[in-house]
Amino acid sequence: MTTIIDKMAQLEGIQHLPQIDPNTQDSSVKSSDDINKLAQAVIPAVLAGFYKFSRNELNAALIPAKNALTDWIEILFGDEKKKLVKRIAAYANVSTQTAALKMKQAANNVVNILKEDLGNPDGKSIKKYFTDQRNNILQHLPADIEIGNILNDNTLDDRTNKMSGPVSGLMHTIEKTFASTDTEVPKN
Repeated sequence: MTTIIDKMAQLEGIQHLPQIDPNTQDSSVKSSDDINKLAQAVIPAVLAGFYKFSRNELNAALIPAKNALTDWIEILFGDEKKKLVKRIAAYANVSTQTAALKMKQAANNVVNILKEDLGNPDGKSIKKYFTDQRNNILQHLPADIEIGNILNDNTLDDRTNKMSGPVSGLMHTIEKTFASTDTEVPKN
């Protein structure tokens, strides 16, 4: 299965976006010449924003309904938008204008990929889609971005979320089950 990270990287002309090493909290690729640091920061950061936004099915249902002029970065990150743009620009060693433009482009790509992958999605299917993608998103997210602080969710920066292997895989499966569980109040 091609993940949304892979699809986003391919749209950037990158064959494969490297994972972040959970021990060093840096790219698993040793030479910085081999990675596109802007894409490495933007793609998982924007996807983390959509993940967090989609935890509410009503919010998730809004994603495909918005038009291409929607400022998703403002919607996803609100007052923290400028801080995130600065962190991404510093990480990638680019201007804040370049980082902001790439983030907007990435957000539009996410919406297009959702429509392509899910057809005519509703809030529930979008929430499940991002729940299924969460672990993969976090495995590519540089710690320097501190997305957990931006989105008020410290689990996003937790290095254990970036681990893979048999035991970690089992734990991520359990975590995914709890993340996708809908808790409704019983009707009397």
